Amino acid sequence: MQPLNQILSPERIKSLRKDNGWSQELLAKAAGLSLRTIQRAEKDGNSSPETQLALAAAFNVSPKELFSVSNQPDVNWKRKNMMQNVFALLVVTGAILMLVLLGGDLGMFADFYGVLFLVLFTYSSTVIAFGTHGFIKSLTGLSYLFANDIAHTPASDYLSVIFKRQVVFIYGAAFIAFLIGSIAIFSSEEAIASNTIFFSAFAVNLLIVMYAAILAEGVYRPLATKLETRSIAQQFKVAE
Repeated sequence: MQPLNQILSPERIKSLRKDNGWSQELLAKAAGLSLRTIQRAEKDGNSSPETQLALAAAFNVSPKELFSVSNQPDVNWKRKNMMQNVFALLVVTGAILMLVLLGGDLGMFADFYGVLFLVLFTYSSTVIAFGTHGFIKSLTGLSYLFANDIAHTPASDYLSVIFKRQVVFIYGAAFIAFLIGSIAIFSSEEAIASNTIFFSAFAVNLLIVMYAAILAEGVYRPLATKLETRSIAQQFKVAE
């Protein structure tokens, strides 16, 4: 397996050496390298492919693990790709608005508190599941809606997992809100006594499910899929 580049992570080398309880001299003997080579690798990361392979063998790890890993996906922002994604989002938004206008007045579909509950529940669950760091990454990661040229990295895989979990959190929030609303409707004597009130209240109760579907299927699932399929996309790009 060939190393990815010529620059090692000095911190990673030091960490692996200390984990094994080795001094620089012992690491040099274990890897069959000179002490000067080890010192240079731990200072600035400069090394030859042979040195990288020797160190990987000594630590019993993959050569990839000797390199620093970025905590951000590698994105090539291109104006053309950004405009394509903006246009696609406008088409989706326009299609939804068209259906809303065909269904009635815009005011019928307004539910500020329902949307607020969805957002608060989703991001609170994200903090519980992935910590504050994951919460911040999920917010900044929304910008990748407008990017197509994203390299497959561990950071992109991690962000994809966060977005896939957020789809579950959104539907979970909608389900909880729908149950609470249903209980309130069936517990109301006025709603039970009048079909008009009952069906109007139940229609409002369904709004949060609609908003959950729009957010999950229009934003978070496409984002998760885009990040998850980067490795496949890169294979086809190389084949071309």
